[in-house]
Amino acid sequence: MRSLELFHEWLRFMVQVLRGGERRRSALLIRRRPQGLFQPYGTTREDRYPELFQSIRQALADTAQTRLLSFGCSTGEEVFSLARYFRQAHIRGVDIDAGRIGRCRARWQREGREPRLSFACAGDVALEPSASYDLVMAMAVFRHGALGGSPTDCSAWIRFADFDRALGDLARVLKPGGLLVIRHANFRFGDTGAAGLFECLRGEAALGSPIYGRDDRLLPGVPGDDGIYRKRPAHLASSSVAP
Repeated sequence: MRSLELFHEWLRFMVQVLRGGERRRSALLIRRRPQGLFQPYGTTREDRYPELFQSIRQALADTAQTRLLSFGCSTGEEVFSLARYFRQAHIRGVDIDAGRIGRCRARWQREGREPRLSFACAGDVALEPSASYDLVMAMAVFRHGALGGSPTDCSAWIRFADFDRALGDLARVLKPGGLLVIRHANFRFGDTGAAGLFECLRGEAALGSPIYGRDDRLLPGVPGDDGIYRKRPAHLASSSVAP
């Protein structure tokens, strides 16, 4: 019976690979499971969150010194959309899949090689300088499509410990006063060690994603806490996490 299940799994994998394009990339990511992978699917579209982008534009200055990070940028639509809201800011897109970053760079070349836009293939921000960004966006990144059926344990696909580490590093690269935007996560930001460094500016309504706790177990009926968070100045952040 197990052999038959493995055969069907392999067959589904090969079908996705042979279809090519984004289906192939997602299937290969699921099979390889590189370190830092959460959401293997690169679903995105141009100007996907217009109301949110407009709110961020009103909250942040648009200058040549402003730096924005799209974490999990997929094929770059979010970066190019942000570039229309922010005409001077430097915007960087990071994604775990080299093929998607290749598409980002190909579009960047077609559209004039604007020097304020850049892309990197990475599953984390370990190489990004501390306190270097005014905005970090993590949209539909900290989740997995396989959890749509609300299994009782998510650890076969994503783990809270990895989420906690990733959020700690995203907090590190944000400047004091910088904004962190999270949406469609399967974990709660408030459960992370980094949460005490932030204040919530705007929470998001429940978006239907199943939510898992620190132990990777399903929290039935518990809403997520997606939203826009501002990193507190260092002295306020220290006092908020003091024992």
